[in-house]
This record gives sequence, C-alpha cells and structure tokens, in this order.
Amino acid sequence: MDRNKNRSIKVDYIRSGWSISQAFNECLSAILKLTPLLLVDPKLLLEDEIEDRWKWFKGCLCALDGTYIQIRVPSQYKPRYMTRKGEIATNVLGVCDRNLNFTYVLPGWKGSDADGCVLRDAVTRRNGLKTHEGNYYLCDGGYTNGKGFLSPYRGYRYWLKDWQGDNPLPRCKEELFNMRHARARNVIEWTFGLLKGRWGIPRSSSWYLVKVYNMIISACCLIHNFIHREMEVDPLDINMEEQKEYQHENIDVVESSPEWTTWRDELAQSMWNARSNN
Repeated sequence: MDRNKNRSIKVDYIRSGWSISQAFNECLSAILKLTPLLLVDPKLLLEDEIEDRWKWFKGCLCALDGTYIQIRVPSQYKPRYMTRKGEIATNVLGVCDRNLNFTYVLPGWKGSDADGCVLRDAVTRRNGLKTHEGNYYLCDGGYTNGKGFLSPYRGYRYWLKDWQGDNPLPRCKEELFNMRHARARNVIEWTFGLLKGRWGIPRSSSWYLVKVYNMIISACCLIHNFIHREMEVDPLDINMEEQKEYQHENIDVVESSPEWTTWRDELAQSMWNARSNN
C-alpha cells in the first residue's frame, strides 16, 4: 500500500501495517475476480440508429484511447516510463461503450511506449481486445486507420476545441468527418475523466509496486462500472456533456489498409453529400 495511507489507517483502526496491507490485497484480489461480471460487453451500433452523434457509425463498437497515469518507479527504470512531456507514467489502454462504461482495460505499458504498440499487444493477447471483421472502434490520430480501427484524417482539424471561435463549420468532407468522429469518440475522454475524477489513485503517483499499481487501475475501472451501473444519477455526470455474439473471425493485426481508407473516404463523402442536400 501507499506508505502514507498505510500509516494513517494503522492509526485510525489500531492495526499493524501487515494487517492493513493483507486486508488491502485480499480486497483487491476479490475485486479483480469480478472482472467477468463488471466489464461491460460492447454493443454494436445498428442500422436503425437515429441519435445524431452515432448514426453515421453503423457497426461501431464505440471508442478507445490511451491515457497516462503517473507512477513511481526506481531511478533506473524512469527513462522507460517517461512520457513525451517528461512525466513518469504508465500508458493505459481503455475501451468504453457509449454509456461511459469500460469494456476493456489494459494497464501496465510504459509511458514511453506508443499507443499503437499498446493496441497491437491488446489484439494479439489470448484474452485481449476482440474486434470482429466488419466491426470497428473509433480512435484518434495516434492509431493506424485500418481494419477494426477507424481514425480521423490527419492534416485536418480534429479536436473539438478546433470547431470553436470564428470558423465553427467544416470546410470539406474530411473536416466534416473529423468533426463527427471527434464528437462520437469523445466518450472515451469522458470515461477517463470520470475515472480520474472518482478516484484519487489515478490522479497522483503512489509508492505501490508497479504490478500492484496496475491491478489497482483495473480495479478502479471495474468499480467505476459498478457505480455507473447501480446509481440512477452519477454525481460526476452532472457537469459532463450528455452523452449476440457473432461467428466471425477476429482482427488480430493492426495495420494500415487501402480498403479501409477507401471506406473512410466513402463514409466522409456520404456525410458531406447529406450535409449539402439539407
């Protein structure tokens, strides 16, 4: 456990540090055993979807992204965990559904590792991220646009803040696609925001061993799902924007695809044509 918190609990409950640590680890282990019950199964966006945010993305399984969570490691390992901003952190892949629940979490990668590498590892694991042929996740420009993973056009406005100010309207099909893609994909940002707003551990580094810290991150995601499922109104949602199995082969390679690029172009063109006709 974190040293400072361990000392505080020892005083509050008049127990030894060993007892506190033992109880903490037993509780952590119990939560992780509930993973099959607390992780949410992704649901396809169907052909009859009418919600404006999602109606263009039929067959989508929702969104994924990586987030950095600060961590403390021995000095000799700091270069491996250092992000581009110079922080010491672990790179966590998160996948969510449109209701802000986690459907897959992969903690443990080093801060220096690229998001694409983390995703490649996730899809090749035996119990990793499963994406059936013909379905896909929305992801940002840090990922390859290829089968199973739909990313925005690079070189065009993308982030939601880019649509504020004097030029709020898209000027071409690529920008229109990017705007609608960003609005839908932003659910993973909200989900990470809820996770970090709910728990102090993902917001600041602690003295847990790396292996234990990764387990804690997974447990926080699971309890987030439980709370979000059981509470009719989540207080943390108040200031946030509202927001079967198939017998197919799974995608186990993350690589660029001309076929996928063509499909993205066709989708962007259909968005642009529909806008022009309204």
